[in-house]
Amino acid sequence: MYGIPTRSDAANQSVGLFYRGLQDIEIYVEDVDAAALYTELLTRATGGRVNIKKVISLAGREKVVEMCQQYDEEFPALFIIDGDLDLLHSEREGPINRLYQHRLYCLENYLFCQNASAELLRDHSGRLLKDQAIDLLEWDDFITNITPTLLELFKVYAVSWKALEEDRITTVSRSYHTMCSQKKKPSRWDLCSVKVQEVIDGINTQVLEVITQEQYQEIYDSVTNIVGTLSTPLCAVSGKDYLLKALREYLAMKGASYSYDDGFKFKLARYCDIEPLAELSGAILHTINEGVYLQAS
Repeated sequence: MYGIPTRSDAANQSVGLFYRGLQDIEIYVEDVDAAALYTELLTRATGGRVNIKKVISLAGREKVVEMCQQYDEEFPALFIIDGDLDLLHSEREGPINRLYQHRLYCLENYLFCQNASAELLRDHSGRLLKDQAIDLLEWDDFITNITPTLLELFKVYAVSWKALEEDRITTVSRSYHTMCSQKKKPSRWDLCSVKVQEVIDGINTQVLEVITQEQYQEIYDSVTNIVGTLSTPLCAVSGKDYLLKALREYLAMKGASYSYDDGFKFKLARYCDIEPLAELSGAILHTINEGVYLQAS
């Protein structure tokens, strides 16, 4: 049976060589099929000052970190990985020369943005002015509605991730829609706090078979304190698996129906605020203009 050809690890690692005459820097990422998304975001974030022709996926975080550690070429390069659940424990890779770790859960968190969402309402309508789209969106109400439920879920995910290091259970990879209730007029899926609580209770039962209630509370309190240091609480929630899916359903409720696919993400990438990308933009410019980058802890 035929499928889409895939490159070997060695081939992935040598892709950059073919583009060195065409771009200013090699960007390596863990995400598969995110090249166009990264290129759009990084080009916007750097104000078009950097020529990026090919963002290279190494198909996995460990592979990105490993190649970063082995990289000894003079050509500018930056290796980018997600924050993931490490973020909720203030655990970071490195510091390693040329390695950049997002200070939010994943790349898609940058796309979860009021401005981008309003623009998608405008694109779908074709009649709304910017102010009208902002008013229709009611972004603050949306954030207020989803934050407590999703944040509690991810705190519990983080506790289980820490407590069950030797035998981890399914957490972030759980389907968002299994924790939703289907609605009509318009057709959509709304996050259901009852179903989320059932997931939380199930995870807690498994965790408390391994650690004591006191140990659980200690980890939970630590996670809560760390969440409070993030630029926004929802930085702790997976944009890819949860926030953008919630956003897609919310836009449907507002009359703008989009498929949850790469096209949806790319539309958001064209409009999202680039201020949260300032540190990453600085890392790219530093690498090109000054030399090897080392991210602050």
